[in-house]
Amino acid sequence: MSPRRRGTAGDSDFISPTRRATGLEDTGSGVRRRSSVASRRSGSGVPSLAPRTTLAERTQGRFTMAGPDETPQLRLAHEPFVQPGYGDLNPSYEQPANAKPVWGLAKPLPRVVRPGMVPTKEELLEARANIQLPAENSQKLGLDVDPNDLEQGQIEKTADPRKMAAQVEDARLQRENNFMNKILSGDATTTRQGSRLSRTSSSRIRRPSAWDLPPENLSTVPEGETPDPSDTQEVPQHLSDEPLEPVPEEPELRADDGKDVLDDLPNLEEIEAAYPDDLHPLVQELVEDEVHNNHTTWSVIRTHHREALAESLGVFVQLFVGFSVDLAATLGGSGNPNTTAWGWGFATMMAIYVSGGVSGAHLNPTITVMLWFYRGFPKRLMPEYFAAQFLAAFLAALAAYGLYYESITHYQLSNASTDIINSFVTNQREAWIGPGTAFFTEFMGTMVLSTVVLALGDDQNAPPGAGMNSLIVGLMVTCLTMTFAYQTGAALNPSRDFGPRLALLAVGYPSSLFTNPYWFYGPWAGSLSGSFMGAFLYDFFIFTGGESPVNYPWERTQRAMRKSRMKWGKRLRLSRLSRRERGEKTVR
Repeated sequence: MSPRRRGTAGDSDFISPTRRATGLEDTGSGVRRRSSVASRRSGSGVPSLAPRTTLAERTQGRFTMAGPDETPQLRLAHEPFVQPGYGDLNPSYEQPANAKPVWGLAKPLPRVVRPGMVPTKEELLEARANIQLPAENSQKLGLDVDPNDLEQGQIEKTADPRKMAAQVEDARLQRENNFMNKILSGDATTTRQGSRLSRTSSSRIRRPSAWDLPPENLSTVPEGETPDPSDTQEVPQHLSDEPLEPVPEEPELRADDGKDVLDDLPNLEEIEAAYPDDLHPLVQELVEDEVHNNHTTWSVIRTHHREALAESLGVFVQLFVGFSVDLAATLGGSGNPNTTAWGWGFATMMAIYVSGGVSGAHLNPTITVMLWFYRGFPKRLMPEYFAAQFLAAFLAALAAYGLYYESITHYQLSNASTDIINSFVTNQREAWIGPGTAFFTEFMGTMVLSTVVLALGDDQNAPPGAGMNSLIVGLMVTCLTMTFAYQTGAALNPSRDFGPRLALLAVGYPSSLFTNPYWFYGPWAGSLSGSFMGAFLYDFFIFTGGESPVNYPWERTQRAMRKSRMKWGKRLRLSRLSRRERGEKTVR
């Protein structure tokens, strides 16, 4: 077998695959549009009149337990009827479902650009001063590699870690240089402006049906024949026979006046100061301004705190139903421990259906923290989420206790109050269970929980179909409750344990609820460390996205942490200064 030809920096057919991998076509007016192949895949093109294909044809023979992909016809069948004029009165309904990222369990997690993935101005200047040819590090080690393959991440297996490290470094440098060249040349800005949502449309655009098309646009298929898939699909742009253009060895980064474009770049810290801390300035324009239906004063309040309000309602539904199931099983004296496990699973499913599309239905502070660290969840939303989760847990416990108050009073006439306490909070269920066992019970349970949550949110793994995440997470909670509830009650969640403790304390139960330190090292320390470990294991073994700190260089992680500390230091000094100034004004 003849060896495969490798491209080098000097070959005439070497080209960065970035242009052809995006699937963008230039319309000639400066605005780019998706190719027809991509538009048909997204369901926005003209519906095909070809006969239905078989499962083997749709999956190209790759059968998987995750099931086949959803077809455009199936998506159109689930769209509701929208009366003309409805969009004028409710403009937020015009927004696409994916116009805003949803960080939660209802669908795959968003993919964002984090500061650790993008080079700084200093790194760009250093790379400009020490510019190197594509695949230079690999070629120094005698490797015959294709720079295009490297940029796409196609690195062959080798027993020498030095060779892998050289190829990884070359691939990263090529991707970053191409990305920054797009930013400097204005391509990314043009693309972002071309993807802006139109706010002047009065109604949702109706997709054309087959009956609206002129006869000359309808393709005919002879009776009894099945068209060849190759005849009904266009050849992708990057597979054409046109020769590939060479990439210059040294990118041109100078303006028309001869001045270096890099010198005109503002300081990165000055740019970041004008934007939220959790969003990188290079992708700030990708986030659309929301359109809302602010008809009342409350609608304005809901607009600014919609995620937190949805999260609180979801937590309330989950915990109120869960506490009620525990009380019903305890007070009735019927059923087995698995009865409450099923109740908690279905309660979680209902909570995700309630708030999953808005807040993501984290339902758990450790999930929120884990998504911030490993997936880039906006940290500016974290205080609201924490407040919503703990307050909703407190109110859910009070509501369940008030609903069953009479039955609880009757039960305590002949039974100890320990069973009632165990219906709300978690602890060592047996006297022989020590602190170490209790800690690792919560640790291992939350570790499995976080691993499965990230797997369900990974669109490159095997995400379930639309609407199935809620059911699957509910079944997972059922399984985890059956597995870990025997020894501690399986809190796996700080707010699920801490809120009810405060509620029982408020209704007159003794302060011994907090004398046992389990409330801290179990639901707090155990679940938080377990969630971080589960996320690390998933990202280390499976996840390939660059937004995880596991997948970008440690130097970038240190840089991001250092800048975060500097920002917090500046904020604290400013807050102290403002307090002093307020004190001086008061004295005057």
